[in-house]
Amino acid sequence: MLQEATFGLVVVNLLFSLWLLRILSLRLDQTMAELDNRLAQTIQTLVKEGIGNFEPVNPIQAAIAQALTQNLSRTGSTPGEVVEIARDNSGKFS
Repeated sequence: MLQEATFGLVVVNLLFSLWLLRILSLRLDQTMAELDNRLAQTIQTLVKEGIGNFEPVNPIQAAIAQALTQNLSRTGSTPGEVVEIARDNSGKFS
């Protein structure tokens, strides 16, 4: 008698677990579809209207960036280029 009751509870638990799994998978599919639609709408809005207003460039930062680019162009090196610096006989960089 106890074995049949235990077996019955195991079967009920298994069926309940499968039912919950089905509900969760349907809800996950629905949520993913909603997320996909929201992302598509947001991307379309950004493409049509632009990203928005940004604060203007800081003049000090712009001056520093311009000085750095001028310094790079004056030395003749390009960004990412390796420049070898020679050492003298004492091992110091010249």
